[in-house]
Order: sequence, then structure tokens, then C-alpha cells
Amino acid sequence: MRVVVSLSRRTEPYFHAEKLAELLLRRYPPERVHTVVVWTKFPATVLSKLRRVLSRYDQVYLHLTVTGFGGTVIEPGVPPAEKVLGSIPKLISFLGDPRRLRLRPDPLAVFRRGKEVYSNLHLAPEIIREAAALGVKSFSSSFMTLYPKVEERLKREGFSFTALEEGEKWLIWSNLEKAAQEAGAELFACCVPGLPKSRCIDGYRLALLHPRREPCRTDEAAGQRELCGCTHAVDLGWYTMRCPAGCLYCYGSPLRSVSVKLP
Repeated sequence: MRVVVSLSRRTEPYFHAEKLAELLLRRYPPERVHTVVVWTKFPATVLSKLRRVLSRYDQVYLHLTVTGFGGTVIEPGVPPAEKVLGSIPKLISFLGDPRRLRLRPDPLAVFRRGKEVYSNLHLAPEIIREAAALGVKSFSSSFMTLYPKVEERLKREGFSFTALEEGEKWLIWSNLEKAAQEAGAELFACCVPGLPKSRCIDGYRLALLHPRREPCRTDEAAGQRELCGCTHAVDLGWYTMRCPAGCLYCYGSPLRSVSVKLP
């Protein structure tokens, strides 16, 4: 049975495209691969940087993250939402089916620095509506987890994180669900306590969307968070591939001091 390859939960492939392309072709050539799952905040990852390599594979499934923070101090090296959303028609054309694109207004968070408030809670429903109008059929989101290293980074740069009450979370989530439902799309919770377990890498869905309906592994992946329902895949990235996009809340090790020219 052919394998599902992930590029990558552990880093932003836009900045490591050459290395990841070399690894993909050498370790997992097209004849061994069922689907390549790409995770990125940059449409250019698929449309230019990896396009030639990805075109050789039977199926590409894209997780495109659009938080609404792009181009701000929260995500200084990430394109603004309107620019990313504008690339959706070209992405769907490359992927061959709008169901192969899942858009992620994720994570949902509120930060403060002095009197300044940075929040995407009001932006996420509009991102869903705009993306759905362009053909996107599925969305994933979650609430930010305040890991110790993230908290330390926030303090170091003068920010604080605003924790949401449970009632606030469910109101926010119901607004997102309403936006998706009214647009005829699905909204999935990515590891949100109290909400159904979902699969960002979903072997059942990937088999259904495969050009020849080929099956792939559907057993639950090992080593994931307790609420993660993702099925088996091989991830080719690693956390030492540091990302200069500089996202303030990054669960990895972002390079916050590096200036990035936005594509």
C-alpha cells in the first residue's frame, strides 16, 4: 500500500522547499506515494516553489493556514489574508478538486501589548465566508494552546495572552460553525476539548479523492496529541528546520529577528 507523506507539521515548507523536495523525491518517489499533504501559510509553496515536484505525484492535499494576523507583528513574515485568499482559485486549479484544499483560520487567539489588542476572533468568520465563496469546502480551527515556551516568548517581547472563558469559546465556535454551514462548508475542530475528534490527515477522505480511488492506511497515527484523529502519514520535516516567518505563537522555534521579504 502506498504511503501518505506530510510536508510538514514541523516547519513551514516555503522556507525549506529545496531540501524537502530533494528528500521527497529521494525517499518517497511518486510510485511509492498515495498523497502528498502540504501544510503552509504561503500559496507560493505549491504554486511555484514545489510545483514542479508536486506535479509528479498522483494527489496533493493542501492545508492552507490563514489566521488574519499575516503581515502584523504577530506574523511579521506571513502574507496578509487578502493576498492569500486571492490565490485560492489558482490553488484549486492546481489541486484539481476544491475538496483537496482545507483552509485553517487557526489558531484563534487574543494578545495584548500595553494598550494594543491583537485578535483574530472577529476575522475568522469572514475568512471562512470569503474562502467558501471561492470554492473551499472544508475548514479547521482551534484555540491557541499556551505552551511554556510560547509564554516565555510573549513575555520577552512584551505581550500577554488573553485566556478565553469556556462560554466565550463556545460562542466563538458557534459563530464559525454558522459561517461555514451557511456557505455549505464543513468546520472541523483540531484538538479542541469538548468537540468531536477530527482528522486533518484523513486516510478515508484521501482515498475517496484519489484519482483512482486507491486505498491508503486508515489506522490512527502514533505519537499525536490525545484528541488528534489523524491517520498514518510520514512527515519529512523536523523542528530544527527553523522558520523565519516569526509567528509569535509558534509551537516550534521561530526566528523572530529575521526580516522576511513577503512573496
